[in-house]
Amino acid sequence: MTLTIKDLTVAYGDRTILDNISFTLNNGQIIGLVAPNGTGKTTLFNAIMRFIPVKSGSIVIDDKEYSASDKDVLELHKLITFFPNQADLHENFSGTEHIEMYADMWAGKRDQVQAIIDRLEMNDYVGRKVSSYSLGMRQRLCFAMVIAADTPIMFMDEVMNGLDPENVSLVSDILIDLRKEGKIVMVASHLLDNLDEYADKVFFLKDMALHFVFDHHDEKEDYFKVMCTQKQAAVLEDTVPLPEGTIHLGNSMLCIPLLPLSEKEQMALYQVIRQLKTGSLNIGPLGTGEYYSHLYGLELHSYDRGHDYAEQSV
Repeated sequence: MTLTIKDLTVAYGDRTILDNISFTLNNGQIIGLVAPNGTGKTTLFNAIMRFIPVKSGSIVIDDKEYSASDKDVLELHKLITFFPNQADLHENFSGTEHIEMYADMWAGKRDQVQAIIDRLEMNDYVGRKVSSYSLGMRQRLCFAMVIAADTPIMFMDEVMNGLDPENVSLVSDILIDLRKEGKIVMVASHLLDNLDEYADKVFFLKDMALHFVFDHHDEKEDYFKVMCTQKQAAVLEDTVPLPEGTIHLGNSMLCIPLLPLSEKEQMALYQVIRQLKTGSLNIGPLGTGEYYSHLYGLELHSYDRGHDYAEQSV
């Protein structure tokens, strides 16, 4: 199965939200979707689902274009499940009843409901009314409902919201299982390092467009990733020539590519960094978090607090 979005534009009056978004997804792929709040992630999901009007562009699944007609929208929703909003849960229904409802509405696989409950470790509370659930319990229930629907395409909007680290890991493992089953899964998330654990590609939205695609299957270049103050970065740049492609990330990190440097030059650079007594130094490729910081100019507002000793050390 393929999902192709071509030249998708969404606007409210004179205000354009998404402009000429195009991409193709194939079965057995997990795509991360990241951007700051309010820049179009949920709008993209809603537009593809035809929940909101589309100014222009096409939504195609396996060579069939789905228009905004009632018939096409009904057929489209048989193929795509959208992660439920917690506000849409029925407070007086049990978790089991919610999961059974989604299984009946889409896949008709009620016999799989208990297996889903077991896999998500929900047995201790799933029989209770949702009104008694914590935020994390509700989130696991919403995820279980999407799994029960068993559609070939799944949209997950902030699926990790409210989950503790153990359940983030559990849900991540299940997402990987969905990929093995051939599903197309798009995950909008602010847990950027977590996306690197399972996403095949990460889409970055910026300036209303699909600005950058981070493909985890591409060969990656290693960097010195130096946590440092802006003053330390300036001293480092004045002390040794840094190679082309060096990236300043916000106000707290310097990423220096190692490929242009000989082993001798890398060791010399390492010694200078140690003498500056910077924060952490890691070696490895850039991840989603670093790309996010670079593209959106993220600053760590708390980094310099209580770090007078670091300034004095330079």
